[in-house]
Amino acid sequence: MQRRKSLLLTVLLFFILGAAFLWAEGIKETKLDKAVSRMGVLGETNTTVTFREYSGNIVEIPKEPKRTIVSLNSIMDVWYMAGGESLARANGSISVPEEAADIPLLGRFVQLNTELMMELEPDLLIVSENQHQLEIRDFFAEEGVPGVAIKYNTYDDFRVILDLFTRLTGNRELYEEKLLPYQRQIQSIVDQVPEGEAPTVCILFSSTKYVKVETQNSVTGDYCAKLGAENIYKETTFEGATRVALSLEYILEQDPDIIFVTTMGDVEKCRARIDKDITSSDIWGDLTAVKNNRFIYLDKSFSLYKPNRAYPKAFKTMAEYLYPDIEFTLTE
Repeated sequence: MQRRKSLLLTVLLFFILGAAFLWAEGIKETKLDKAVSRMGVLGETNTTVTFREYSGNIVEIPKEPKRTIVSLNSIMDVWYMAGGESLARANGSISVPEEAADIPLLGRFVQLNTELMMELEPDLLIVSENQHQLEIRDFFAEEGVPGVAIKYNTYDDFRVILDLFTRLTGNRELYEEKLLPYQRQIQSIVDQVPEGEAPTVCILFSSTKYVKVETQNSVTGDYCAKLGAENIYKETTFEGATRVALSLEYILEQDPDIIFVTTMGDVEKCRARIDKDITSSDIWGDLTAVKNNRFIYLDKSFSLYKPNRAYPKAFKTMAEYLYPDIEFTLTE
């Protein structure tokens, strides 16, 4: 009996401490409260943060670095939201904060200039989880420069990244200041989704060379899942994959209510690829989505790239596509 009481007291203590931690962090519960991501902060001290990368690798990252390089612009934008700065960045203009517009360029994100990176003498590297950047992270680690790899696909990933970055920069107050307005606005859109409706969707991803389909573990797939739609290519079926091989027969069999298209590269060339690989089929016109004029090309600013500061607007746009009879409004 005494042992059982001790066990109950221990469980109760952990519950109280957990509640106190959430209260201290100032995080308010919503339907979106629990971020589902393979990444996460595991702990911290006064000088370091322990972080689990998407791959499962666990790293210890020093706090308040003075000379950081963030090598993917969508991730760098979140770093600036957390009060950080980068010594250099990858080529491109999308997702580049105004403060970083004129910093040195490192080249394409899949072919970064490592010599320039070495000349800049960083004390922390924040890279994406593509093979090229992982190799750069490993090279600098051998030289004693710590690094962390980030895989950024979904809104939940964004929340985890902002959580990590505000801990690293020492600007923890920015986590609540930046995130909670987004949470409220996105939740307001989710709350306006009509009950009992679950439109089925297929998300095509087109480059100039090939067409694939996206699972719910993609940027657009995540919007659809959070807004109550059902992706005919469920992420769990494909073991965490973001994009998988196209099967026109499967799409025809599932006959989705809506077909979204996101493009990478020249949009007109991507449209030509879609026409060649898919819409030229004799039976394409039999699809419900095509008959109802719900074959929709998405703006790549929020379907290919991460919207970051524009997440509420992106969710509103997607909700309007999914439920065209509803007039969605964003709360302030």
